[in-house]
Amino acid sequence: MYSRHTPHRHVPGESGGARQVPRKPWIFRCLPIVLLALLFALFALAGMSRPVAAASLASGSSTVDVVQLNTQIDAASQRFLTNAIVTAEGDGAQALVIEVNTPGGAIDSMQAIMTAELNSTVPIISYVTPSGAYAASAGALVTLAAHIAAMAPSTTIGASSPVNGDGSDLAATEKAKVESVLTTDITNIQQRYGRNADLAVKMITNAASYGDQQAKAQGIVDIEASNLTDLLNQVNGRTVTLANGQQVTLQTAGADVREINQSLLDNLYSLLIDPNVIFLLFVIAMIGIYIEISHPGLIVPGVVGSISLLLFLFGAGSLSPNWAGLALMALAFVLLVLDVRLPTHGALTVGAVISLVVGALLFFNSGGPYQGVHINPLVVYIVGVLIGGLGFYVVTVVVRTRRTRVTTGPEGMIGERVTALTPLVPEGRVSYGGENWAAVLEPPTVTVDAGSELRIVSVDGLLLHVQLATNTLPPAERNYIERA
Repeated sequence: MYSRHTPHRHVPGESGGARQVPRKPWIFRCLPIVLLALLFALFALAGMSRPVAAASLASGSSTVDVVQLNTQIDAASQRFLTNAIVTAEGDGAQALVIEVNTPGGAIDSMQAIMTAELNSTVPIISYVTPSGAYAASAGALVTLAAHIAAMAPSTTIGASSPVNGDGSDLAATEKAKVESVLTTDITNIQQRYGRNADLAVKMITNAASYGDQQAKAQGIVDIEASNLTDLLNQVNGRTVTLANGQQVTLQTAGADVREINQSLLDNLYSLLIDPNVIFLLFVIAMIGIYIEISHPGLIVPGVVGSISLLLFLFGAGSLSPNWAGLALMALAFVLLVLDVRLPTHGALTVGAVISLVVGALLFFNSGGPYQGVHINPLVVYIVGVLIGGLGFYVVTVVVRTRRTRVTTGPEGMIGERVTALTPLVPEGRVSYGGENWAAVLEPPTVTVDAGSELRIVSVDGLLLHVQLATNTLPPAERNYIERA
């Protein structure tokens, strides 16, 4: 009786005829790298922040901090400006100059910035600059909320009528409510600083706008200055009354200027609350988790998808989204997974693409007024096409795999031909794939000679169950028949 022999497992490229384990489709081998690259690209973009720089206009003991508002007014600029005010309050600056050039933005972020300005313990000077710049919409109110408001030549302020995030008009009742609050705010601010309230109110009620000369001549702003040096010279010696009642006389002529620039964290935060980036994070999360579910064990897509999902939830928390849109986006993910598991042949992928596109547009672009920057519909459409293509490719691979005969493992061995190395009575040894295997002969044949061709009918561990192949005789019997 022969002992069972443990076959040597060949690696691809070795001799012996062993089957090579089929490699995963190229798209699944590349996607983890692509997902990681996209995620690292987001952080790389966030790292493109300017270093904090201090530029001196002249040698002097006093210092003035300068910060720029040259983006949309949103949660990111709100965070940056309010932190800049805190920094100026703590570093002994004579004043904080906010250089304004913005089209406006979200009303809730605007109100938070205005509150920080009005309650600042350091004098705030807003300066619409450079020439050609404008403080529009919410930017006008942020400018006027400063203790001193100034404009450079050929700049504009105003056009602050409230509208929806997409620029459309508000409903009549809602518009009346918002205008009432804003006109009250701007009236209180202008009266507090002794500036023209009536013309400022028209920026809200009539979408009026004013050039620098008109704004200065009619008392909407305090100063018209050609540059920062001119501005600091003009405000020198002015007395500013802070919210706590403290009166501060500015000593800004010849002051050192210290710029406050965005940090790495500020850039990252700004990036993560961009609707287009938030949507791409959701898509990366969906692809990563989808690949991990359809091909368990890849690990990297699951990790990247999980991180992206958490970043998506963080970014979405800064928006005013339509949550029905998020439900549709989640449904798209569910449909993609089900299309891999069920024999729907791509029908659910079509539904997933439609659900993703409609859900994204609802989620980002219909959450109410003043939600700031909207997602670019072109980004949604392109991503929808890519997701659809990926879904159909995966479904095609899955369907092809289900229809293809198994060629690996015990299932792939069934029906394969082997050659008897010893007589099987009924146990013996056979050659399969260049390897020596233990085998047992199945009825109706009870014995065969060495050299007989057999076929595998089942596999029990390392024991092959074989039967005589059809129309095959051992060589000795075949030679006897031919001689006869």
